[in-house]
Amino acid sequence: MAGPQLFAVKAMDMCAEIERHYQRFYLNVERQAFDRWLLSLVPDRVDTLVGFSAHAVDVTHEQPLVRLRGPNGENASVCARLVVGADGAESVVASTLGCSRERPGYIALQGSFDGASADPYYGAFFDEALTDFYGWSIPKGATTYVGMAVRRGLGAGRRFDEFVDRLRERGCSIGSPLHRESAPLRRPSLPGHITLGSDSLALIGEAAGLISASSAEGISYALRSARILAGALAGGVGGAAGRYRIGMAPIVADVVGKMLKARVLYDTGARRLVMRSGVTAIREAGLQPALMYSHALCGGGGDCLVDLATQRRR
Repeated sequence: MAGPQLFAVKAMDMCAEIERHYQRFYLNVERQAFDRWLLSLVPDRVDTLVGFSAHAVDVTHEQPLVRLRGPNGENASVCARLVVGADGAESVVASTLGCSRERPGYIALQGSFDGASADPYYGAFFDEALTDFYGWSIPKGATTYVGMAVRRGLGAGRRFDEFVDRLRERGCSIGSPLHRESAPLRRPSLPGHITLGSDSLALIGEAAGLISASSAEGISYALRSARILAGALAGGVGGAAGRYRIGMAPIVADVVGKMLKARVLYDTGARRLVMRSGVTAIREAGLQPALMYSHALCGGGGDCLVDLATQRRR
């Protein structure tokens, strides 16, 4: 976990100069540490090839054959009864099924900047002059992370630099840049963009198209789809694909709901109408107690773990 834990998002339409605060229940984590912790939970009976990447899946054999490439260029292959693609936007497994290229492609850039944010919120910024998606800011301890998703081929690096400049012009406390990273992102816009796989190739997380079209949040869908697939496999590989599809019905419906939300959120006129109306926004009278509660939960900004179900009931 990373501090601070916050329960409010500041949404800003940068062209219309509209600002609203909305309550959201996110957990602030250090992602690399979280990934290492997950890997540490893998039991010893499982073979791991750290540093290898899958570059092809051959389905011409009786069982799928995964072709791997090592960090020093060495080749390896693994034959499996079932291949699970948890390999993100540019999924090799999804490409084998011919489905990953259907979803619109973006580049997500994120930079870290020294100095803690003076703004006690997560930030969501809309600027149609730069992107038809959005930008974000996330405070983590003494560092502030700023990111933006841009369609491929539109000069993502240049647009990101302009986005950071615009945030600074609006008084956002962003220090000197420390590090920048990028990742491919495929944004589903139609129910057909979600593919859970076949009898021998299963897809989870973003590889399956399970990512929010409104916020680009994907880790929760990755974890939930993995858990449901694991439950489906508890009865054996045979019939697991069907059990997986049945178990995933509520998750798929949730992702489709995010597609519908995105159509409103990223329609400029509709978004501004909703933001101006103040519907579901936190009023100033309720904003400070929410921030005080967040501060108390985290011991004044330190690491903490929040029971979201309890928080919602409160």
